[in-house]
Amino acid sequence: MAKTGLIELLDRLEEIIEDSRRMPLTNKVVVDAYDVLELLDKIRLSLPDEVKKAEELLKERDAIIAEATREAEGLRESASEYLKSMVSEEEVVKAAETESARILDEAKREAEDIRKGASQYAAEVLSKLDENLDRALQVIRRGVEELEKHPT
Repeated sequence: MAKTGLIELLDRLEEIIEDSRRMPLTNKVVVDAYDVLELLDKIRLSLPDEVKKAEELLKERDAIIAEATREAEGLRESASEYLKSMVSEEEVVKAAETESARILDEAKREAEDIRKGASQYAAEVLSKLDENLDRALQVIRRGVEELEKHPT
């Protein structure tokens, strides 16, 4: 049996509530407790997968940042070694120092751009997950409140 996504489960819970019989003159509905409890169990089982996905995104972001840092350091070392191997004539040395600084600045900018992009992406994913979890929690709480108001 394939795992059902958290959003699909929450949508199904919402469908159960929307399709349930309405109580006359109220905003209340009668739901099948078995169906709701079964969906809640499935939601609990799918939550760890959603959290693991968010953690994987954070690890990917950290790996991108680490790789960018290594590249910047490698460029800096390459520029430094290049500078050392240059003939010590003043004009050649000055040109090499300028190029080294340019390469290092460019590498730093690229690393910062990658860090910002990875952080922004992770923040967006976590924000969306937070919204989904809040929505799920609201739906669950409403279902629990309804069940508590009308015990079978």
